[in-house]
Amino acid sequence: MKKSKNLEDLIDALTILPGVGRKSAQRMAYKLLRSNKDKTLNLSRQLQNVLTDVVTCDICGVYLDKDDAEIQKSSLKHLCIGDNRDNSVICITESPADIYIIEENTDYNGDYFALHGTLSPLDGLGPEEIGIFRLQSRLKKEDIKELILATSTTIEGEATAHYIQKICQDLEIKVSRIAFGIPLNGELGYLDGETISHAFNERKEL
Repeated sequence: MKKSKNLEDLIDALTILPGVGRKSAQRMAYKLLRSNKDKTLNLSRQLQNVLTDVVTCDICGVYLDKDDAEIQKSSLKHLCIGDNRDNSVICITESPADIYIIEENTDYNGDYFALHGTLSPLDGLGPEEIGIFRLQSRLKKEDIKELILATSTTIEGEATAHYIQKICQDLEIKVSRIAFGIPLNGELGYLDGETISHAFNERKEL
């Protein structure tokens, strides 16, 4: 049976989404074809906007619109986290997405730094690629008293935490790690809010 190449290309493209296999992608694609054209076109525009107009903060790594990033750059201040935060404490995460999870589920009141993943030499991800050297530069410039490691308990997450801990030892910065309730090989994105909140409150100094 002859098939639409454009439709097949869309199905293949949808499979890049986490947890979406080919059958799920097919259902999504067919739903988009049956949906109101204006809504489908709006989805297309929003995907384009995300690729062209969303950047990461140079300081903490959260997602920002380009306009907001330019305002922050010109002000020479870190505007992402808002006022009345403890700038002497930085929480390290593996991605910007983890920052939003922590904000929504804990009463943490410090600053953040999002890495671009974890150390993985086999994948070509070293300290520079994931942002550790940029973190090190920030730690040297700012008056940081504590670093909270919120990396996963995977092998790569543990290696990343250990690498950062050694940097902090040289700079005489206190390091703690969320641990309570985080299962071995667990990732923040798959945990419920109560578990994350408890893990944060029960963090241990390394």
